[in-house]
Amino acid sequence: MPIQIGDILGDYQVTGILGRGGMGKVFRVRSLLTEREEAMKVVLSDLDEDPALADRFLREIKVHASLQHPNIAALHTAQRIEGRLVMFLELVEGVSLEQRLRDGAIDVRPAIGYITQVLGALAFAHERGVIHRDIKPANILIDSAGIAKLTDFGIARSPGATRLTGTGLAVGTLAYMSPEQIRAGPLDARSDIYSLGLTFYEMVVGCRAIQADNDHALMNAQLSATPPAPSIVNPLVPATISAAIMRAISKEPGRRFQTALEFETALRQLNQSPAAPTVSTIPAQELAELETTLARVVGPIAKRLVPDAARRYGTIAEVRRALAAQIDDPKQRADFLKTNPRTTATTVALSPITPFSFDSATLDRLAQALAPHLGPIAKILVSRAARTAGSLEELQNKLAGEIASADDRRRFLAAIRSPL
Repeated sequence: MPIQIGDILGDYQVTGILGRGGMGKVFRVRSLLTEREEAMKVVLSDLDEDPALADRFLREIKVHASLQHPNIAALHTAQRIEGRLVMFLELVEGVSLEQRLRDGAIDVRPAIGYITQVLGALAFAHERGVIHRDIKPANILIDSAGIAKLTDFGIARSPGATRLTGTGLAVGTLAYMSPEQIRAGPLDARSDIYSLGLTFYEMVVGCRAIQADNDHALMNAQLSATPPAPSIVNPLVPATISAAIMRAISKEPGRRFQTALEFETALRQLNQSPAAPTVSTIPAQELAELETTLARVVGPIAKRLVPDAARRYGTIAEVRRALAAQIDDPKQRADFLKTNPRTTATTVALSPITPFSFDSATLDRLAQALAPHLGPIAKILVSRAARTAGSLEELQNKLAGEIASADDRRRFLAAIRSPL
C-alpha cells in the first residue's frame, strides 16, 4: 500500500513528503525513539517485484554509507521494513538548486561558494573511486546556513561494481550528461566535472547551457554544441569565471579541469579577484553620477553594476552603454543613455549615441537565423545586442561574432543579408 502521512514504519512516523529520488519517494519522518527528524527514501512496495532494482538500491546504500563528508547529505542507517528497502538520511532544511533557480540566476560570488563546496564533496568521492554520474541542480541541496549538500547516489559508479545497465545504454540526466556518458563509454572524474560545469553555467546565467526540443536533439547538442560563454549572456559574470566554466564543459575530457580539486583551487583563487583590471581609469565622480542615475531605474544593484562595468570597459561611453543593457524598459533605457555625467575634455568626444531602433520583425528574423548555431539562447543574445547596436549592420556583426565557426558565421551573414 502507498505510504501516507501519519503512517508508522518501524520506529519512524511519516510527517511529510519531500519528493522523488532516482529510484523512489523521499519522505520527512520523525524517530519515535529519539524525536530526531530525518529524510526517508523508500524504493519498491515489494522487493520480490524487481530484484534488479533492489540490488541497485542496495548498491546506492553501500556507496552512500562509504562517503562521510560535510557536503554530502549523511546516510544515518538503512533497513528492510515490511518488504521495502529504506534509507534514513540527514534532513537538509532548505531547498535544492533546482528550486532556487526558479527565481532566476544566482549572483556570482554565492554561486562560486556553492560550487566549491560541491567540488570538495566530489574530490572526496573521486578519491575513493566513486563517480556520481548524476550531478544536476536537483541533486544539490542548500540548507538555511548556505551549506551545499550533494545527494542521490542512485546511479553512482564505485570501484569493482558491475555495470548497472547493459552495454551501450547511458544512464543519467540528459541535460547534464557529459558526451562520454551519452556514448556509454568509460567514465572518470571529468564526467562529473562536466555536469557540475553545466550546473554552474545555469546558476550564473539563469538558463541551461544545452537546450533542445527533444531527447534526440539534446543528445546531439551535448555531443557537439558549444554554448555562448556565460559572460556574453550575463555581463555580470567576470571573464575569468566565465572562462573557467567553459573549460569545465569542454567536449573533450582532456581539455577540462582534470580533477575536482584542480577546479576548486582555480575557483577559490579567481574568487579572491574575479575581475580584471581591478582599477578603473574613469574619474570616480563620473562613475558616482552614473550610479545615482542608474539607481533610480534598477535600484540598489546599481552599486554593484557600475564598478563591474568600469572594470570591463575603458571609456565612460562604453560603461554607459553596458549599463543601459541592464535596463529592460526601452524608454527608461533611452533616457539613461541621454544623460551625461560631468562633462570633461575626454567625455565630450566619447558621449554615447542612442542605439538604433529595431522593429520586432527584424529581431525575430535574426533570432531565427541565429538559433541553428547557438540554440534557444539566440533570442536573448539578439535582444541584448540590439540594446547597444548603432545600426543594423553593427547588430548583424555583433551576432555573427557569437558564432565560433568561420563557415557558420559566413552562412549566418549570408542568410540574414539576403532579400526576404
